[in-house]
Amino acid sequence: SPAVKSVKNFTQEDLEKIQSVQEQPVTSMILEPKDGAVSELDDITVRGFAWSGGGRGIVRVDVSADGGKKWHTAELKEGSEQHPTRAWAWTFWECDVPKPDGLEDGAAVEICAKAIDVAYNTQPESIEHIWNLRGINNNSWPRVIVKHAA
Repeated sequence: SPAVKSVKNFTQEDLEKIQSVQEQPVTSMILEPKDGAVSELDDITVRGFAWSGGGRGIVRVDVSADGGKKWHTAELKEGSEQHPTRAWAWTFWECDVPKPDGLEDGAAVEICAKAIDVAYNTQPESIEHIWNLRGINNNSWPRVIVKHAA
């Protein structure tokens, strides 16, 4: 339960009742740009990979350069040719996203991504509603901050 924040009062019997993870939720990672990078370009090329458990293929990855207000659809690359219900490998993706208008020199640009699998499961925006005692399966949007340079 998200309300449980400590195992201090748990017995061994309580801990043994916690189910193990059988399948991974839909997840994506941003590989480029690195957190803290500086970009002078009008568009930022964002690259990463996505996967989902149970053999569910990735059907779309959306990328944002304004913290999730406006989304751009990434091009799915290697791994996207897998059968949609027998996809066991990462699906790589790439997207050129325009920087938000009106940025001042040194302003931070928050880039985030979210993947969608063949069952139309999508990544949650934050860990707030999926937090768990063991800290596993955090599949919330990956985020990186890029500095704008004029």
